[in-house]
Amino acid sequence: MDEAFEFRPEQAWGLAVNGVFILLLAGAGGLGVWQAANAGVGPVFLIYLAPMILALIIVPLLLYGAYALLTASYKLERDGIRLHWGLRQEEIPMTEVIWVHPDTDLTKPLPAPWLRWPGAVLGTRQIPETRWAEDEEGKPTEVEYLASHSNGLILIGTERRVYAISPARPEDFLIAFQRCTELGSLTPLAPRSAHATLLLNRVWSARPARWLVLTSTLLSVALLAWVSAAIPSRDSIPLGFYPDGRPGDPAPAVRLLLLPVVNAFFVVGDLLAGLFFFRRPNNQHLAYLLWGGGILTPVLFLIAVFFILRV
Repeated sequence: MDEAFEFRPEQAWGLAVNGVFILLLAGAGGLGVWQAANAGVGPVFLIYLAPMILALIIVPLLLYGAYALLTASYKLERDGIRLHWGLRQEEIPMTEVIWVHPDTDLTKPLPAPWLRWPGAVLGTRQIPETRWAEDEEGKPTEVEYLASHSNGLILIGTERRVYAISPARPEDFLIAFQRCTELGSLTPLAPRSAHATLLLNRVWSARPARWLVLTSTLLSVALLAWVSAAIPSRDSIPLGFYPDGRPGDPAPAVRLLLLPVVNAFFVVGDLLAGLFFFRRPNNQHLAYLLWGGGILTPVLFLIAVFFILRV
């Protein structure tokens, strides 16, 4: 009977830190938009928009980091090792595994990767003076990190590179590996390596997906360009309309910038959610629906700008 052992990294601390920063940035972004909507003309308006722009950039990264940590796993089988971290997946045949050791066996500590965050120690580093025997050509060792912390790592040595992982129970992982090697491999796993770039390539290769994403991006750029060109020629704009069709109270024209900023929030959200669903063929219709919404949103904002500028 085949045996499989699944291990997960420590998640509590990383998820807590990511959650706190997501809430703080989202709250700061929402407060910034609220303050910008009531601010006058001048640099204060742009200062209030800065938290929203920062949240648009960082929050999606934190959300992906939390999702990747929540779904991360290290699976040991007699035929190979499966490493899963977000969109990064690696399947290593047991015949390619040279050794598995804790990082405490090293004579020198490994250099940490450039990308380090609670719950996410990721990236690849070249070790100039290898901690292990060099290959026949004397090339330096390449280490890829798929870990939630920098200490207490388990290192998996293969012919191509070393993988640094952080199972919550490293001693049990080593025992399970020994158990799998004792059983022997009957049908080794087929080598497989998947990166986030492969998903982006799949999206770009699908013509409907490519056109939906490009159209929403171009419409969002057009919205920003139109608003930027219209602001200098106006001192004020109406804030909405009364039920009888009369323009609402006037506001500084610079507040029109709120429209492309809010639009960017929805378009980015639709794009990321669509990527999540596009991974599985049976959910791709949901991705197309979301990306279609990414087109509808800037169209509605463009219509709003048209009526505002007509006044």
